[in-house]
Amino acid sequence: MRKILYHGSDVILKKPLYGVGKEDNDYGSGFYTTEDIEKAREWAWVNGSDKSAVCNQYSIDLDGLNVLNLDEHGTLAWIAEVTNHRGASDEFTQAVADKLVEMYKIDTSKADVIIGYRADDSYMNVVKSFLRNQLSVDEVDRMFRNGNLGQQVFIKSEKAFDRICFEDYENVSMNKDSHYGEADAKARREVGKFLHNREYAIQIDGFKPAGLTVKDVISTQYEYNKEYGCYLQEERANERNEFEIDDR
Repeated sequence: MRKILYHGSDVILKKPLYGVGKEDNDYGSGFYTTEDIEKAREWAWVNGSDKSAVCNQYSIDLDGLNVLNLDEHGTLAWIAEVTNHRGASDEFTQAVADKLVEMYKIDTSKADVIIGYRADDSYMNVVKSFLRNQLSVDEVDRMFRNGNLGQQVFIKSEKAFDRICFEDYENVSMNKDSHYGEADAKARREVGKFLHNREYAIQIDGFKPAGLTVKDVISTQYEYNKEYGCYLQEERANERNEFEIDDR
């Protein structure tokens, strides 16, 4: 299966190099792309210079590659993956993040490509609030989907890098009147306001988030049920599996 991918940059990038890039990005060191050309144009506009912003286009043959889609493993797997690479903001949340990684991180060592949410710096405040027990798992999921940050297709392995073919590029206008960045900026403002109000409600009014919080999921092991799109306690998940087997 061949996919068309895009990467926003300040340069024309014909041959992405394996083994370069920062380890503290969302999924580690590798090449971050998207299937959404508008998102790539937006990232080019945000990350480009005054003189240059480029949307690069590639194709990749995924046949024979190990593609890991974090959506299929639930929000906790995604949070664990991101915090494993990005870390947390303070000693307390780091301790919680470490426990979350221990319990819910998916083994990505054999993955050639990883697909999952994009988490920019401002949206990491959502993860931080979750680690502080201020948001539920479902709220984190909704906020990232509603924020429309876009899914990333992360090229991880050397084998996957060898499959990337440069197809074309386009220059993205750096006109200050451009609409690029407006949606992200609005989403960040709304998220910032929501998180501020939530913290106030918890501290002043004693509000408790509904649904599974980080306190719940690190005190009891949960499993993600892909069919129903929800988390079940490990014992209940096993009971459901046994029932389904017997029912056949």
